[in-house]
Amino acid sequence: MKVCVIHGSSRKNGNTECTIGLVKKTLSRLGEVTFEDVLLPQDLPHFCLGCFACMHTGEYAGQNCPHKQYTHPILQKMLDSDGIVIASPSYSLAESGQVKAFLDHFACTYVNHRPNEAMFSKIVFVVSTAAGAGTHHVVSNIARSVRFWGVNRVVSYTANLWALNWGDMPKAKRGRREAKLAAKTRRFYRLMKRRMHLHRRMRAWFWFRMCRQLIGSYAPTEPDRIYWTKKGWLK
Repeated sequence: MKVCVIHGSSRKNGNTECTIGLVKKTLSRLGEVTFEDVLLPQDLPHFCLGCFACMHTGEYAGQNCPHKQYTHPILQKMLDSDGIVIASPSYSLAESGQVKAFLDHFACTYVNHRPNEAMFSKIVFVVSTAAGAGTHHVVSNIARSVRFWGVNRVVSYTANLWALNWGDMPKAKRGRREAKLAAKTRRFYRLMKRRMHLHRRMRAWFWFRMCRQLIGSYAPTEPDRIYWTKKGWLK
């Protein structure tokens, strides 16, 4: 089993990195799992330019992105994985800027544009920690974006620690946080094992049908319609 891990902060030994470490440790105990790490912003050091090259050109979404030397390897890691972990601290009551830049670069793969069908069976685990507050906003924003990729399930974990580091929390509180994180990680693992047999949720099917109807009304020369036609999704 392979998991792609998106590190949403470059802070070493911070709460986000500690949380990722605990998730990896639990997954490794549950089975044979390998990890492909994406370190932000090192592996994607640019903001989206809004040039629309990702949607207007190429055979697939993002093929001709001006930052393709960074985005293509990240996309391939996600496509090759059984599950994706996206971890971000809470900055200004939202996801970190580097995570937002990451999500912006892959908005071209939304279901209402040119989605990648390999994403339809993916399980995503969204994790957010904060020394103060704001984690629910972080998880909500990231989960909304990845659902537009067409992923099958999203598992989320939030922890407002009220401490700069895990070790600064009282022992009992830290134990509760770690137990909850372990439970969420086990759910993530179980869903990955069953991902090829999970039924699509009604909301996902409804959204896909709406997009099909919308894109079917586009002119035959529109890139999104050409893509959907080649995939056979307009039938």
